[in-house]
Amino acid sequence: MAWIEQTKKASGKSGGPQYYLQDLNEHNLATLRRFSRRPVRLWTPYGVVDSGLEAVSSAVGSVGHDRVHSGRKAPSIADQIAHWFNLNRADIEHLEFDDSFDDDSFVVRPTYVKFFGRKGRKNLYPDSHPLSLTARHRSPLLTSHLRASKIAKEWLAWASDQIGGMIEEHAKGPADVDERDLLRSSGALDLLGIKLGIYRRIGIDCPDGKFQFEDYPEYPCQIEIEEKSSGFLAPHHASHRRQRVVLLCMVDDAPQVLRGYVDVLELRELGRVLQGVA
Repeated sequence: MAWIEQTKKASGKSGGPQYYLQDLNEHNLATLRRFSRRPVRLWTPYGVVDSGLEAVSSAVGSVGHDRVHSGRKAPSIADQIAHWFNLNRADIEHLEFDDSFDDDSFVVRPTYVKFFGRKGRKNLYPDSHPLSLTARHRSPLLTSHLRASKIAKEWLAWASDQIGGMIEEHAKGPADVDERDLLRSSGALDLLGIKLGIYRRIGIDCPDGKFQFEDYPEYPCQIEIEEKSSGFLAPHHASHRRQRVVLLCMVDDAPQVLRGYVDVLELRELGRVLQGVA
């Protein structure tokens, strides 16, 4: 397992903390050598983000180490992990992670963090699809957020009724149903920490979507809306399927959609969870 350890712990006058990449997978190490520099994508509790950092090969410059470089344009890798996982940045000494490459970026998926002065490690391991709720994949993050919700019971019951009513109407199978009917769930979703934002005519339907669960910070993520998840397999969605996106649908009828950086949030499954907690 790869790891990052902070050097220059005192954050002195010589440039502040540095983060060297250690024990990278041999294939990933060779890939970094070949490209010299790659943007860093970081896994958060909600999924991946573009960090603004760079993975830099030891062949670049005089440092002599593979490293994560911010260039003072973005918070350090430790700062960002502390932010997303709600940790005390000053306590972080050692970070373990799974390393990989996607099409154009070096991907850091945090697994464990060790703090100064402590023997134990904290398990971070984010879910592969943390914003998905289907019969095949119930996100622990999403379900625990709903079950431990600080929302008043009467408001949870209201959200459950709103989404449940929509599910019953769609189950009747009207032939002319439009995907935009799912926008009627926006009030209930907003209450649960899911903001759809403005619906657009071109590109991704709701590019300004946001998620905010438990005590974690708000996570921006675009949202596509389809009556059935199979609608996302249409040719005009080919480029969208390679992006970070949550597909909001009434019925998940296409298992192959849930892969890569695509999450699937099925309202029908959300209704089942809400019935159990409302």
